[in-house]
Amino acid sequence: SAIITKANQQQINDDITATAVMLMQVILSWALYRTNPSEPSKAELKKLRKSVVQLIQQCDELIQFGVAGVQKEAFITVCDMLIIFAPQLKQNPNYSSLIVVPDKSVQIRLRDYVMTTVFAEEEPPQFQDDEDEEAKTEVLIEKRRVLASFGKLIAFNIIEMRLAAPIFAQYVKSYQDYGDIVKQMMSKARELNRTKCMRTQLLSLEQLFEELRDQNEGRIDRSSEEWTKIKDLAHRFALMAGVDNYKSRQAVVTFHREGIIYCLLRNGPPDGSPPSNIVFFDILAETTFKLMDIDKKGPKGLLAFLEEQLMKEGEIPEDEIEWGPLRTYRTALVGSMSEPYMYYGTGKRKMMGSPMRVMEVKRPREDYVIDNWQSASGSGNYVQ
Repeated sequence: SAIITKANQQQINDDITATAVMLMQVILSWALYRTNPSEPSKAELKKLRKSVVQLIQQCDELIQFGVAGVQKEAFITVCDMLIIFAPQLKQNPNYSSLIVVPDKSVQIRLRDYVMTTVFAEEEPPQFQDDEDEEAKTEVLIEKRRVLASFGKLIAFNIIEMRLAAPIFAQYVKSYQDYGDIVKQMMSKARELNRTKCMRTQLLSLEQLFEELRDQNEGRIDRSSEEWTKIKDLAHRFALMAGVDNYKSRQAVVTFHREGIIYCLLRNGPPDGSPPSNIVFFDILAETTFKLMDIDKKGPKGLLAFLEEQLMKEGEIPEDEIEWGPLRTYRTALVGSMSEPYMYYGTGKRKMMGSPMRVMEVKRPREDYVIDNWQSASGSGNYVQ
């Protein structure tokens, strides 16, 4: 559209630009509706797809450089166009050529727009009467509209799920205003792929953990309110896995396995000090209640996996407080301190805590053990 092109060059009124963007979406949607589903004209389809791609590209520029009102209308238009011309069109093979999938850079800009528009921390406006209070409500409604539009992209599997991690991280913090939308977004993500959803939630927790650590010059106050909120979020994520532990079994175990690897991640070889992410074991401990016993202490369970990873650390001091989160997590896996031994370093058993009687545990049947840890399927190539 010539109007949108001129708008990008700041040669036209902002209200006219916003209206033009909305009308272009209506025109292209109507053009799709008018095509003959059984025998569409190839020339018409080619022209339509070219127009759709051009509109998305121009709106992408408006999102980056336009004023607030134009940015919002451009964002809504891009989301709607991506849903209308999504891969679901393949249900009619004649429409396959119309499918438009955003590339990674567009997906990131859409996510970043949501974060800056909806969740950015800003000083709340001062309201003095009922009319101003109504204006505040209108602002909230528009922000919820933006968030819901992005949520539809997740629900229809149009953008990469991992990009929603910063939004999932806002669930507790913004619960009053946006909690219902974020919860529904995670619910739809779980329906698409439970394992990918829990990996995204794990990434959310990791991002919050690193942000808090950076704010406190590399240290975490485990008694702080901010740390408690992150633990609460982890607990809520675990509850969202569902009541049927069998359905969520592999997703939950994958969450813990990858979480253990993150906790023990180092930039260099072990030097006797705990890894910088060791405190994250406290977060993992909040979610162990969703694990089945066989996945905790079975021959191929998480306890065995943890010991295998710890063998790379060498000898670990028994009583140093810095290793406390590891002891907390292991206790959560064991269920009690009746099994105080762990494998460290050379494979020799090392006491963890005070000596206690080791109870005999009946070996579980191996056919109940998850032994096939397949990665979740990718989300496909993103091309225009």
